[in-house]
Amino acid sequence: MKNQLLLPFVIVTSTLLGGCATIIKGESQFIPINSNPTHADVIADGTLKGQTPLELKLERKRDHLVTIQKEGHKSISIPIVKNVGGAVWGNILAGGLIGWGVDATSGAQYNLSPTSISVELETTNEPENQEEVDARQAFVLELNQTDQMKEQGQISDTEYLEMRQAIFKRYFPEMTTVEDSDIEGQS
Repeated sequence: MKNQLLLPFVIVTSTLLGGCATIIKGESQFIPINSNPTHADVIADGTLKGQTPLELKLERKRDHLVTIQKEGHKSISIPIVKNVGGAVWGNILAGGLIGWGVDATSGAQYNLSPTSISVELETTNEPENQEEVDARQAFVLELNQTDQMKEQGQISDTEYLEMRQAIFKRYFPEMTTVEDSDIEGQS
Protein backbone atom coordinates (compact mmCIF):
# COMPACT_ATOMS: atom_id res chain seq x y z
CA MET A 1 0.00 0.00 0.00
CA LYS A 2 2.84 2.40 0.83
CA ASN A 3 4.38 1.90 -2.62
CA GLN A 4 1.04 2.60 -4.30
CA LEU A 5 0.80 5.94 -2.49
CA LEU A 6 4.45 6.78 -3.01
CA LEU A 7 4.41 6.51 -6.82
CA PRO A 8 1.74 9.20 -7.40
CA PHE A 9 3.54 11.46 -4.89
CA VAL A 10 6.84 11.08 -6.79
CA ILE A 11 5.16 11.76 -10.13
CA VAL A 12 3.31 14.86 -8.87
CA THR A 13 6.42 16.18 -7.08
CA SER A 14 8.58 15.62 -10.16
CA THR A 15 6.04 17.38 -12.34
CA LEU A 16 5.71 20.36 -10.01
CA LEU A 17 9.44 20.73 -9.41
CA GLY A 18 10.35 19.68 -12.94
CA GLY A 19 11.66 22.26 -15.30
CA CYS A 20 13.02 24.36 -12.47
CA ALA A 21 15.57 26.17 -14.67
CA THR A 22 12.88 26.75 -17.29
CA ILE A 23 10.74 28.51 -14.68
CA ILE A 24 13.56 30.42 -12.97
CA LYS A 25 15.94 31.26 -15.82
CA GLY A 26 13.75 30.97 -18.89
CA GLU A 27 14.58 29.81 -22.39
CA SER A 28 16.47 33.00 -23.29
CA GLN A 29 19.30 34.98 -21.76
CA PHE A 30 19.93 38.71 -22.02
CA ILE A 31 23.47 39.71 -23.00
CA PRO A 32 24.36 43.41 -22.56
CA ILE A 33 26.47 44.69 -25.45
CA ASN A 34 28.49 47.91 -25.41
CA SER A 35 31.09 49.38 -27.72
CA ASN A 36 33.38 52.34 -27.96
CA PRO A 37 32.46 54.17 -30.11
CA THR A 38 28.76 53.66 -29.48
CA HIS A 39 26.07 53.21 -32.13
CA ALA A 40 27.85 50.26 -33.73
CA ASP A 41 25.68 47.69 -35.49
CA VAL A 42 25.09 44.46 -33.57
CA ILE A 43 24.56 41.42 -35.76
CA ALA A 44 23.56 38.14 -34.09
CA ASP A 45 23.64 34.99 -36.19
CA GLY A 46 23.58 37.03 -39.39
CA THR A 47 20.66 39.28 -38.40
CA LEU A 48 20.97 42.97 -37.53
CA LYS A 49 19.58 43.40 -33.99
CA GLY A 50 20.23 47.10 -33.38
CA GLN A 51 23.03 49.37 -32.27
CA THR A 52 25.14 49.58 -29.15
CA PRO A 53 24.45 49.93 -26.34
CA LEU A 54 21.76 47.27 -26.25
CA GLU A 55 20.69 44.16 -24.42
CA LEU A 56 20.44 41.20 -26.76
CA LYS A 57 17.97 38.39 -26.03
CA LEU A 58 19.43 35.05 -27.15
CA GLU A 59 18.04 31.54 -27.07
CA ARG A 60 19.90 29.46 -24.45
CA LYS A 61 19.85 26.15 -26.33
CA ARG A 62 21.92 27.38 -29.29
CA ASP A 63 25.38 28.78 -29.80
CA HIS A 64 25.50 32.25 -31.33
CA LEU A 65 27.89 34.57 -33.08
CA VAL A 66 27.66 38.29 -32.33
CA THR A 67 29.42 40.70 -34.66
CA ILE A 68 29.86 44.35 -33.75
CA GLN A 69 30.66 46.63 -36.65
CA LYS A 70 30.78 50.29 -37.47
CA GLU A 71 31.80 51.99 -40.69
CA GLY A 72 35.44 53.04 -40.56
CA HIS A 73 36.22 50.51 -37.82
CA LYS A 74 37.39 46.92 -37.78
CA SER A 75 34.50 44.59 -36.89
CA ILE A 76 34.75 42.17 -33.99
CA SER A 77 33.01 38.79 -33.80
CA ILE A 78 32.47 37.04 -30.51
CA PRO A 79 31.09 33.53 -30.17
CA ILE A 80 28.51 33.16 -27.43
CA VAL A 81 28.45 29.52 -26.46
CA LYS A 82 26.17 27.43 -24.33
CA ASN A 83 27.39 25.39 -21.40
CA VAL A 84 25.51 23.35 -18.84
CA GLY A 85 24.48 25.42 -15.84
CA GLY A 86 24.76 24.27 -12.23
CA ALA A 87 20.98 24.17 -11.87
CA VAL A 88 20.93 20.98 -13.95
CA TRP A 89 22.36 18.82 -11.20
CA GLY A 90 20.02 20.25 -8.57
CA ASN A 91 17.11 19.81 -10.94
CA ILE A 92 17.96 16.15 -11.52
CA LEU A 93 18.11 15.60 -7.76
CA ALA A 94 14.97 17.61 -6.91
CA GLY A 95 12.86 17.28 -10.02
CA GLY A 96 14.07 14.01 -11.41
CA LEU A 97 14.27 13.14 -15.07
CA ILE A 98 11.01 14.89 -15.90
CA GLY A 99 12.36 18.26 -14.72
CA TRP A 100 15.65 17.71 -16.48
CA GLY A 101 13.81 16.75 -19.66
CA VAL A 102 11.79 19.97 -19.61
CA ASP A 103 14.93 22.05 -19.09
CA ALA A 104 16.87 20.15 -21.77
CA THR A 105 14.09 20.64 -24.32
CA SER A 106 13.60 24.33 -23.56
CA GLY A 107 17.35 25.03 -23.37
CA ALA A 108 17.03 26.45 -19.86
CA GLN A 109 19.64 24.00 -18.61
CA TYR A 110 22.27 26.07 -20.42
CA ASN A 111 24.01 29.32 -19.61
CA LEU A 112 25.44 31.47 -22.37
CA SER A 113 29.00 32.71 -22.10
CA PRO A 114 30.25 35.40 -22.13
CA THR A 115 27.44 36.98 -20.12
CA SER A 116 28.21 40.50 -21.39
CA ILE A 117 30.24 42.07 -24.19
CA SER A 118 32.11 45.35 -24.18
CA VAL A 119 34.48 46.08 -27.07
CA GLU A 120 36.82 48.82 -28.24
CA LEU A 121 36.56 49.15 -32.03
CA GLU A 122 39.76 50.01 -33.90
CA THR A 123 39.60 52.53 -36.72
CA THR A 124 40.57 51.25 -40.15
CA ASN A 125 40.39 52.28 -43.78
CA GLU A 126 40.39 48.70 -45.09
CA PRO A 127 37.15 47.05 -46.25
CA GLU A 128 35.99 43.96 -44.34
CA ASN A 129 37.36 40.68 -45.63
CA GLN A 130 34.46 38.60 -47.00
CA GLU A 131 36.29 35.35 -46.20
CA GLU A 132 36.35 36.32 -42.51
CA VAL A 133 32.62 37.12 -42.60
CA ASP A 134 31.88 33.75 -44.23
CA ALA A 135 34.06 31.92 -41.68
CA ARG A 136 32.21 33.53 -38.76
CA GLN A 137 28.88 32.44 -40.20
CA ALA A 138 30.19 28.91 -40.88
CA PHE A 139 31.32 28.62 -37.24
CA VAL A 140 27.82 29.07 -35.81
CA LEU A 141 26.27 26.97 -38.58
CA GLU A 142 28.61 24.06 -37.79
CA LEU A 143 27.95 24.29 -34.04
CA ASN A 144 24.20 24.29 -34.60
CA GLN A 145 24.42 21.38 -37.08
CA THR A 146 26.35 19.43 -34.44
CA ASP A 147 23.58 20.21 -31.93
CA GLN A 148 20.97 18.90 -34.35
CA MET A 149 22.93 15.70 -34.92
CA LYS A 150 23.08 15.11 -31.16
CA GLU A 151 19.39 15.93 -30.67
CA GLN A 152 18.46 13.46 -33.44
CA GLY A 153 20.63 10.72 -31.90
CA GLN A 154 23.01 10.59 -34.87
CA ILE A 155 26.09 11.04 -32.65
CA SER A 156 27.00 10.07 -29.10
CA ASP A 157 27.71 12.53 -26.29
CA THR A 158 31.44 11.87 -26.67
CA GLU A 159 31.33 12.45 -30.44
CA TYR A 160 29.32 15.63 -29.85
CA LEU A 161 31.91 17.03 -27.43
CA GLU A 162 34.80 16.08 -29.72
CA MET A 163 33.10 17.72 -32.72
CA ARG A 164 32.44 20.94 -30.77
CA GLN A 165 36.05 21.04 -29.66
CA ALA A 166 37.29 20.55 -33.24
CA ILE A 167 35.04 23.37 -34.49
CA PHE A 168 36.42 25.74 -31.85
CA LYS A 169 40.00 24.78 -32.66
CA ARG A 170 39.39 25.43 -36.35
CA TYR A 171 37.68 28.84 -36.04
CA PHE A 172 38.80 30.23 -32.68
CA PRO A 173 42.03 28.52 -31.61
CA GLU A 174 42.59 31.22 -28.96
CA MET A 175 39.43 30.01 -27.17
CA THR A 176 40.37 26.34 -27.20
CA THR A 177 41.61 26.24 -23.61
CA VAL A 178 38.38 27.83 -22.35
CA GLU A 179 36.21 25.50 -24.44
CA ASP A 180 38.26 22.46 -23.38
CA SER A 181 37.45 23.14 -19.73
CA ASP A 182 33.78 23.73 -20.59
CA ILE A 183 33.69 20.44 -22.49
CA GLU A 184 35.30 18.53 -19.63
CA GLY A 185 32.67 19.93 -17.27
CA GLN A 186 29.87 18.75 -19.58
CA SER A 187 30.97 15.14 -19.88
